[in-house]
This record gives sequence, structure tokens and C-alpha cells, in this order.
Amino acid sequence: MGRSPHRLLVLVSGAALALGTAAVPAAASVNSADHLISHQHNASYSSNWSGYAETGSGYTSAAATWTVPSVSATSSATYSSAWVGVDGDGNSNLIQTGTESDYANGRAQYSAWWEILPAYSVTIPGVTVHAGDSITASVAKSSGSSWVISLKDNTTGKSWSATKTYSGPGQSAEFVQEAPTVGGSQSAVAHFSTFNFSNLKVNNAGPGLVSSEKIILRQNGVDYSTPSDPNSAGNGFSVSYTG
Repeated sequence: MGRSPHRLLVLVSGAALALGTAAVPAAASVNSADHLISHQHNASYSSNWSGYAETGSGYTSAAATWTVPSVSATSSATYSSAWVGVDGDGNSNLIQTGTESDYANGRAQYSAWWEILPAYSVTIPGVTVHAGDSITASVAKSSGSSWVISLKDNTTGKSWSATKTYSGPGQSAEFVQEAPTVGGSQSAVAHFSTFNFSNLKVNNAGPGLVSSEKIILRQNGVDYSTPSDPNSAGNGFSVSYTG
């Protein structure tokens, strides 16, 4: 079954517009736009992203470690993705890799994937992901348009790495817990367990996150996924389901 691209976040005058679709086991449309959500209370609000994004120029790598969150049963299908990436905030490019924690077809489902827009995401072979596993992942420019995408399951020791071609502008770096679009519609957020993003790096250095950079996932007036303030080093935070 085909898997569809992950979604973009575009910040426009303090509002968040989500574009595209996400890597989930369902047919989904590409580049379906969501409504604008206003910027309030020193945070950005998005219908599909929660976490942190650094914006500017010259971003050539991003890396993070996180624990794959578990998901609880829901009466209908719900979805979530944890990932690290470069670009996608303010432009239509994106290189990323991460893990999926979904509740669909009556069961919890977990997987690892990588993606370069506008192509579809690809399930990472040989790395079987479980809830509670520690994951370290990165995307990094090596030279020219060559980038290395890497993901390791620290719990099982299984790892994967590949060199891919990417020519995005390097205008942002992200650490995100996402609710994807499925079948052309914004998905409901999976009821995921609280987990941490840690050891964050941008261009091989700590990103120095500040609380005003946080992105809260809000749908229909409800905050479903909320990041904590950064830790004292500015290189980690937790994300909680708050719906």
C-alpha cells in the first residue's frame, strides 16, 4: 500500500498553515491545505505539528533522540509521528526521518520511515520499532546535494543509513510530534504517551531552544499535543497528549 508524504508547516504572519500529507498506511491526498490558526501566548498553533522549529538559513543537519510513544485504543483510527527534519517550515521542501505510532484497524502500529518531499515516504527496512524503544535519528548534508539519513533503534541495536539527493534551501530544522493527513483529511491525534526529545543538535551544536519557539497542536479549539518548555540546556523537551 502506498504511503503519502509528511506534512509541512508554513508560518505566515504569526499563523500556522499546514500543507501536504503524512506517512501513514492509507491512501492520502498530497498538498491539502488546512485553515490558518493564530499565533498567541508566545507559541505557534498548528493543526498538525507540535514541538519546536528553528528558522533562519544555513541549516545542514538536525539530530535527536526520543522514546517511541505508546498509543492507547481509540474508537476510530488515530495517528501520530515523531520526527527530525530540515526545511518544511516556510517552504515546500523537507528531508526527514522518524517513527510512527498509530492506532488503526483495531490495533496499535509502530514503524520507522524516511522521506524527501515531494516523493512518498519509505518504511525503513530491517528496523522493527516498538513502543518504548529509544531512537536516535538524523539528517545531515555531506557534500553538494548529498545528504545522509540515519536512524538507529538503540534498544534493539538495529540501524539504517543511506545517502540521498536533496537540494532544499536549509531554512529550518525541526523536532516534531505530528498528526498527519489521512485520506485527504486531517487525522485525529493518537492518544500517545508522554515522551522526551533529547540530545537535540542543529549543525552539530545544541539548538538553544527557547519557550517562545514552541508549537502546540490545536484542532477545533482543543490543544491535543503540547510540548513542554525546553530543558535548561535548550536541547530537549517533552511532548504530551493533552486532548
